[in-house]
Amino acid sequence: MPKDAMAQKRGGWIACPDCDTLHQCGPVKAPHDVKCANCGRTLFTRTENPLDRPLAFALAGLVLFIPANLYPIVTFSFHGVKTDNVLVTGVYRLAEGGFPGVGLLVLLASVLFPALYLMGMTYVLLCSRLRQYPGDFALTLRMTQGLNRWGMIDVYLLACLISFIKLGQLATVLPGPGLYCLGGVLVCTLLASLGFDPDLLWRRFGARSDKAGSWNLLKPKAS
Repeated sequence: MPKDAMAQKRGGWIACPDCDTLHQCGPVKAPHDVKCANCGRTLFTRTENPLDRPLAFALAGLVLFIPANLYPIVTFSFHGVKTDNVLVTGVYRLAEGGFPGVGLLVLLASVLFPALYLMGMTYVLLCSRLRQYPGDFALTLRMTQGLNRWGMIDVYLLACLISFIKLGQLATVLPGPGLYCLGGVLVCTLLASLGFDPDLLWRRFGARSDKAGSWNLLKPKAS
């Protein structure tokens, strides 16, 4: 469960992570920030279309991820010799240059983890949207939350920008269609992450037998 809502929820109660005040959960209209009645800490934010919008961006990111891996990221032209470089070309070059560990890290951070994050996000959002929860739903949601911090496509794009500047004086460096697709993947991933609400998914998963599936305004627990 996420730290911002401090996932101490038992029987419809939520604890403030700062002052430990207990609140009772019930329907909150989006968009709305739910704050602690005691200290004012934001417990969670309910947004409009909490499932449809991030699901659409996650699917778009997955679609763009395919050409981002198939088409050249950059094209180097040196003395008439052109070389196309796809997303995993840097991994091969690092491995050939005696840095297999760095190459593996680049492969994980720029290809594998971002792809798994988008696939995991799509899977849990679609399951929650259809209200169908397979046995691996909880595990997939936990893994998706953990993968969020390991995707580093933005760092890869920054490295491409630096290569354009550094190598532009020695050779002709042209951006390929894969680079634009990769930028689209980054934008879609960012927008999907902004709307991705694991706290809501955990609540829907925990209350999957409840037909209402809504939140009431939070009320402080009487002492």
